[in-house]
Amino acid sequence: MIVERIPEVLALPTEQKELLAEELLNQVVLEKEKDPALLDLLRQRLAEHGADPAGGVPWEELRDRLLSRRND
Repeated sequence: MIVERIPEVLALPTEQKELLAEELLNQVVLEKEKDPALLDLLRQRLAEHGADPAGGVPWEELRDRLLSRRND
């Protein structure tokens, strides 16, 4: 596992781990897609989150919503 090679990641507080995961996922999408419109959208969403961090939906809630739609 990568975290075994970078043990500092495991020592991060949960909130910072979530931000790291989001940043890594965004980077993967950008590398795979190379879509300028997608890059603009991700930057916009990140800026919106920075302006109002409490305005988002927690991952657990979003996951549950998506899973419930899948089961409908």
